[in-house]
Amino acid sequence: MDADADPWKIVDALAEWAERTPWCDWVELGGSLGRGAGDRVSDVDAGLGVVLDGATYDERRDAALAAAREYAVVADELIQHLGSPEQPADHLVLQYADGRQLSLVVMTADSRPGLAPGSRPVFDRSGRLAEPFSPSTLHATDEARREWAFLGWWGLADVAKHAGRGRVWRAIESLHEVRSFVWRLHAAELGVDYPVFGAVSVQNADLPEPAGLAATLPAAAEPAAIIAAARALGDVLEPLAAPHAVDGVRAEALRRLAAA
Repeated sequence: MDADADPWKIVDALAEWAERTPWCDWVELGGSLGRGAGDRVSDVDAGLGVVLDGATYDERRDAALAAAREYAVVADELIQHLGSPEQPADHLVLQYADGRQLSLVVMTADSRPGLAPGSRPVFDRSGRLAEPFSPSTLHATDEARREWAFLGWWGLADVAKHAGRGRVWRAIESLHEVRSFVWRLHAAELGVDYPVFGAVSVQNADLPEPAGLAATLPAAAEPAAIIAAARALGDVLEPLAAPHAVDGVRAEALRRLAAA
């Protein structure tokens, strides 16, 4: 990262461009900068609401990308298509040569009914961001928690299966996936916002990891160490999954781990 590279200068450039561009309705800032917890290596996570007024969505998106290319020298870029024909949205990801990064989601202005928790308005022409709203990912439903609990035990059964076959890296991948479900359940239990992001949301809230989680890292890339880590992860998962009625899949996972 260049010493003079300041991510807030990217935020300012985006806001100034939006303000002088009549079809830009709002800009919101999320991520660590939006929460007021950013630093010089934070990327700029932002959303842009555009009004079509006879133009196509692609024309608006391309204009936003052209503008972003002017904020600093671009080293590389990517467009991820997130929306649908009925509700288009694209993620513009720009890596600048000085080390700064922009992650900008472009959508039609009416796609966003208000400002989500954890974000701040940077520019708001029509006042759309004056009203708060709760996205579906803000909290975990009982259905989502049961899914995470189910898939956690299912994944531990897969760890035992792959380790038993000597498929070490498949077992490690399954172990990591289970740990991600554990983080989600832990985040939901703590009541933090956006539990689907697991460790990110918990650490953003400055809260501790689940007790015993360090023991779930395998000491070596070999089956016995992976099984030991999986058994430890089962101990961590047990109280988090217990309220969610997944006894059948739990029993099979414990049987396989005991037999491994």
